[in-house]
Amino acid sequence: MERATRSSGSPRLPSSPDADLDYSARLDENPRLSTREHKRTASRLSLAPPRPFPVLARLSLAALLLMASTLLLMHLHPSPWLASTPALFLRPPPPLAIISGSVPPAHGCQDTATTALEAREKAAIVLLVREADLGELLPTLKNFETRFNRVFRYPYVFLSSPDLPAFSTKFKRAVARVLPTDAVVEWGEVPEEHWRIPDWMDIVEVREGFKDQHLRDVQYAGREGYHHMCRYYSGLWARHPMLAKYDWYWRLEPGVRFFCTVSYDPFRFLSMHNKVYGFVISIVENANTIPTLFKTVKDYAKRKDITPSPALWEFFTKKDEDGEEDYSMCHFWTNFEIGDLRFFRSEAYQSLFEELDQAGGFYTERWGDAPVRSLALGLLTDVNQIHYFEDFAYQHDWFMHCPKQKGLGCDCNCPSTSKGIIDMDEDWRYSCLEQWRAAQKKGFHFAPTLGK
Repeated sequence: MERATRSSGSPRLPSSPDADLDYSARLDENPRLSTREHKRTASRLSLAPPRPFPVLARLSLAALLLMASTLLLMHLHPSPWLASTPALFLRPPPPLAIISGSVPPAHGCQDTATTALEAREKAAIVLLVREADLGELLPTLKNFETRFNRVFRYPYVFLSSPDLPAFSTKFKRAVARVLPTDAVVEWGEVPEEHWRIPDWMDIVEVREGFKDQHLRDVQYAGREGYHHMCRYYSGLWARHPMLAKYDWYWRLEPGVRFFCTVSYDPFRFLSMHNKVYGFVISIVENANTIPTLFKTVKDYAKRKDITPSPALWEFFTKKDEDGEEDYSMCHFWTNFEIGDLRFFRSEAYQSLFEELDQAGGFYTERWGDAPVRSLALGLLTDVNQIHYFEDFAYQHDWFMHCPKQKGLGCDCNCPSTSKGIIDMDEDWRYSCLEQWRAAQKKGFHFAPTLGK
């Protein structure tokens, strides 16, 4: 009862700032107010709603937080090859304007901790292989992972030819064992209609022609599958459904080796600099494989009213004994190439390929995909759209390129040429490097004129 009486007789709790002051004054005048009542009143005061935070202060705080986040992202997301001090980007920068001359090769090693954070292109590593290639393929994949793809993690697209059985489970498991567990691998097959003598040609006559070419020592001409491969890689490969989602490809062949680490993303490098194609080695073609190829290309250009870019076209041409324009036999070696699939799927490129395909030279002669690709680039692009990956060290068969300039490339360890390997930069019999450098010096921006 006593507790109830005291409760009912307790002073009314303050509910406003004025009441707060009134209560404090009363507490000073009457120190006998109970401690419990004082605590209960203080608790009630602490639950009073806070005063509104000024709108301007809120906006200023938000702006400061946004600026701090932006600076942090810029620090974590640099572009390593634009300057010695990395430029800072929140997203891939717009394509650079085409300028006179070429983009210099990369010097030294980039910090893969930052290049790994760069945005990825829609690109794939493309391999057209047979199960019989496994012995050469596995060391190539290990080398490629070590020198490049362990950091950048681009997907692999393996294609088999339709004249052989599809890839077996045993083959796929062997490949999986040498790749990281998170590697993306796609398996497919070349469409059957892309790997046969075309319907408009006489099959018996064509196969008799293979024998004749073999007797005349036309390299690989006696192997029907090699003719199919050259035709396929000259134009049909870009149409494969599995590549439709990609903008870029890197062609990888069993048995090749890379002797420098690629510490930046070459797909992004080409994209940023408005390039459509990159190569490492340029050599001369065997003339007896392509007797009529150059004439066929020139006839097409004349009929379509195409005027090629002078600097690049001069790289592929020379004057014959009569002073007429002829093919220099120089071409980009396509067992290594990085290219823009959008260009190779374009109407301009595919129209030229269709013309060559109808001419039949992939079978009546032994037109290779390397001279076909090179002459198409010479006709339809200019020298500033092609990049020489001079900082790469690469070997295929007994031909090798290794950077010579001091500081060029990253962590390079090239084998000695005393082991029977030919340094292509120093072999005048095969190399077209001198002609390429001359084309670069002339290489002002002059886009080809596409007529009809």
